[in-house]
Amino acid sequence: MESSSEGGYVKGLVSYMVMDDLEVKPVSIVSSTITLLNRFNVKEIGALEEKVVDLGMDEGVKLLKASMQSKTVLTDVFLPKMGVGTYCSE
Repeated sequence: MESSSEGGYVKGLVSYMVMDDLEVKPVSIVSSTITLLNRFNVKEIGALEEKVVDLGMDEGVKLLKASMQSKTVLTDVFLPKMGVGTYCSE
C-alpha cells in the first residue's frame, strides 16, 4: 500500500466504521447501512443506538487484552454486562 500525497494511508473526508471484531471498513452510508442491517438480522431500527466512547490509556489496554480473547471486543470493553448475555447501554 502506498502512502498518499497527504502523507498517510487514510483519505481525507472518508468515514470508517470499526466493527465489534475490530475490522475497519470505509463507510458508504446507504449501502453499508443496508448491508449491516441484513448482516446482523436487524428487524427493528429503533432498537439501534450510537455509542460514543472515550479512548484513553486504560481503554486502550482493555482493547488490546480483549482483542486477544474475544471476537466481540468493543462490546466487551465498552458495554458493561448486567448479567449473562445482557448488556447495559448506560
